[in-house]
Amino acid sequence: MRATRSGESALLLLDVVDLLSDQNIEYAVVGALAASIHGAVRASMDADVVLSVGMPQAEGIGQRLKSAGFQTEFIRGDFDDPIPALLKVVDQHDNRVDLLVGLKGLEALAFSRAVSIAFQGSTVRLSGGRTSSP
Repeated sequence: MRATRSGESALLLLDVVDLLSDQNIEYAVVGALAASIHGAVRASMDADVVLSVGMPQAEGIGQRLKSAGFQTEFIRGDFDDPIPALLKVVDQHDNRVDLLVGLKGLEALAFSRAVSIAFQGSTVRLSGGRTSSP
């Protein structure tokens, strides 16, 4: 575990991304952290990641993260919720990463447009934005 104190959710993100990469799971960092790296600085105490997996695989990810020493909570969205489910990951310092299990309306190509960036000796996949106008 990389984080040594509160306020290091980006380091917890690296631990989570390592697990996702080891399992060949497609993902993209979204939300305030991704916006900040793309140049629109936003304050946030957590990191958000959208996953390209179904419910059973997400539950397995939660079990692997729990085995690695993280606290996890699997929350299913309501029928109308744009996020079908969320896997909340918290470390011993209360840093948090939210793994979004899909996102209604998200194009399948969104993961292929994710941009890889180097961060703290690791590689992280960020949402790459749209490649065409609406």
